Amino acid sequence: MPTSPRPAAAGPAFGLVLALLGVLAVLGLTGPAAYAAEDPSCTRQGVNMHARQAQAVFTGTVVDAKASALEDGQRGVRIVHQVEVAEVYKAARVSVAAVLEVVTTRTVRGECNLGRLPEGEDVVFFVKAETTDGEPADPVVFLAAGDSGTAVADQELLDAVDRILPNPVPPVPASPTGAEFEALPVDPPTPLGRAAAPGAALAVLGVLGLFVVGRLGRR
Repeated sequence: MPTSPRPAAAGPAFGLVLALLGVLAVLGLTGPAAYAAEDPSCTRQGVNMHARQAQAVFTGTVVDAKASALEDGQRGVRIVHQVEVAEVYKAARVSVAAVLEVVTTRTVRGECNLGRLPEGEDVVFFVKAETTDGEPADPVVFLAAGDSGTAVADQELLDAVDRILPNPVPPVPASPTGAEFEALPVDPPTPLGRAAAPGAALAVLGVLGLFVVGRLGRR
């Protein structure tokens, strides 16, 4: 009795497919970013919580951004954004200047990275001051994490911030540059003899005047 041909064994091919899927999962091409899987706390918690946890909340526009590798051989990128601040909603123990720097990170393992912010767009910043030995830098540099709530401003986000933190104020004006003064010509000092001469002459005239008055009074 003839038998039907058996299908080719799929074992090796199936194993290869599983291996490829495993590689894609490790690279993060089949799911969320790697940091989200490693750090479950890297999730947005709502505008109310973001505003409460932030040291400063303000709106502004990114005008420039520069990226550089982390120091001490760490893997990842540090991105420094120059921001022109529009309105300040919160500033706890810090001053928010009209122009300042906001730092984010990218591809730093174990961190909730925000990445590069778009230039030329309005952004709502929920940030904390970068510190050295517990003290903020001077001038203050702010840090924005991926779970801070920092995002491009849309009307819904702005309305939420206005409800939670009403009455925003302008940022602190930039310090004026050092004033320049025009040097005025200075005359050389007058010699002591010349300076005293007018006074001596007046004294002599005064004595002579008294003498004349006395002589006239005796007549």
